[in-house]
This record gives sequence, C-alpha cells and structure tokens, in this order.
Amino acid sequence: MFLAHGLWRVYMQPPYAYMSLKGAFNKEGVLAFQNDLRAYAGKFPAHSITYGVVDLSEFEMSTADSIEDTRQYFTGVTQRGLKHVDYVGANVLARHVLTQLWQGTATSITFYANMAELVSQQSQHEGNIKRLVEISFKHPD
Repeated sequence: MFLAHGLWRVYMQPPYAYMSLKGAFNKEGVLAFQNDLRAYAGKFPAHSITYGVVDLSEFEMSTADSIEDTRQYFTGVTQRGLKHVDYVGANVLARHVLTQLWQGTATSITFYANMAELVSQQSQHEGNIKRLVEISFKHPD
C-alpha cells in the first residue's frame, strides 16, 4: 500500500459542493478524497447536494489506476442526486478524461477557464468561492 498523495479543500452549502484539488493524486489519494467528500456530505440530508463546483487550476494529474474508482464514484454521486458539475481551470487532458468519466451518467458538466469566468456567468457562487479559498488545503492522513 502506498501513501496517499494529493491535496484538497472542500466547502458545502446545499445544494452546492465546492472543492479545489492541488497537486498529483495517486489511487490512495483519490480514495481518501472521495471518503472525505462522503463524510462531509453525510452531514446534510440525503440528496441535498445537487451541484458541484470543482477548481482544477492547481491540479496536476491522477494516476491511471485511479480512473475506475473515479468512474464508480461519479456513478454513485449521480445516483445520490448530483445533477451538474462546473469545472474551473481544467487543462485539455483533464477535460477529455472528465468528459469520458461522466459519459453515461445523468450528471451534466461545464468547463470554465477560470473562477472569474464562472462568477461572471453564475454570480450566486461568489460568496461561497471566497469561503472555499479561505480553507487550508488538506493532506490525506
């Protein structure tokens, strides 16, 4: 078993979940992040998180062995009521992989170049994004 790699921060204000990923994630890091999200979301009533905003501007990559775990997680969150995810700062490769991973689910996705573009089109996120960036990145334990 390897040590988990990758950093994240999360803020949830139903119906929205906000998160930022930083660095490179291995399989163990992806699983730790998913477990942390489940624990955080578990504080709210079932099906209350229906939209996500994910900042990938500092995300580097994830290992190939984490792809199937991510696909299963995406299927699960769709079944738990996730309707849409806005991705911010995703590079071309990340956009391609994310499009493939969400394929076949009922969750739609949109990509934005940066937070300013997202907020200019969806101003309701501004306050919660400010709260998110005030949270320190978490390292998997």
